Amino acid sequence: MSGTSRTRRSFLVTVGATTVALPLLATAACSDQDTAGGPVLFHEEFSDDAAEGRFRQVYGDRFDVYPTGWRDTSNRGVYRPDQVLSVRDGRLRFRLQQVDSEPASAAVVPRLPHYGQRYGRYTVRLRADPVPGWKLAFLLWPDSERWPDDGEIDFPDADLQHTIGAFLHHADPAGTVEEFGTDAFLDDWHTAVVEWSPGLVRFLLDGTLVGSSTTGVPDTSMHFVLQTETGSTAEEPGGLPTQEALVEVELVTIESHPWA
Repeated sequence: MSGTSRTRRSFLVTVGATTVALPLLATAACSDQDTAGGPVLFHEEFSDDAAEGRFRQVYGDRFDVYPTGWRDTSNRGVYRPDQVLSVRDGRLRFRLQQVDSEPASAAVVPRLPHYGQRYGRYTVRLRADPVPGWKLAFLLWPDSERWPDDGEIDFPDADLQHTIGAFLHHADPAGTVEEFGTDAFLDDWHTAVVEWSPGLVRFLLDGTLVGSSTTGVPDTSMHFVLQTETGSTAEEPGGLPTQEALVEVELVTIESHPWA
């Protein structure tokens, strides 16, 4: 379950005598292709191979990554994009593994024309090895960094050996959350879609509605993160992963909302 705050940061940049916080992302060109969901702002099918250690060189104009050394949500693992990320045969590969005796994972952030956006449709096609101790949480996180006040939307979200879930963290200082479950496991390929519109969030898996909510729907700009990390058992004795796991993504599409 995605029940705790994600660790997110801004970069500090000095302009003249003033230090200001800038978001992780930079601007990028967008597509004018239209769909029923609205203009396509981002579409990636990973046609360019990139060996481990080369992801940022090949895909740096399309994705940002959590920097090496950032701690994951449990604080028991570390982000090591150069050891974890690669692209082969049309698939973005997260090779979750031990690096320097620590669980190492990675997170990538698609670059949009702006840091985030208010509302939209987010589509990912993915699979993962069902290895205990690891998890993934593909999520919409508030640009404001005000959590839980501005909410959070997570789908798909699961420990890799468990069934896929969806979570809506209400835009509520009390930190209330709704959970929607499925019977689907990550070892098969699935297409997950989040539809976020004014006053409504819908979660779809392989074209079937998983759940929807009109309660506490976030209404401020958010950005999309494909995040892997240590699992929900990380803080328990023996709960850290002992085996490698592979998470694969072969499609990421982000559309704007037609009336956002």
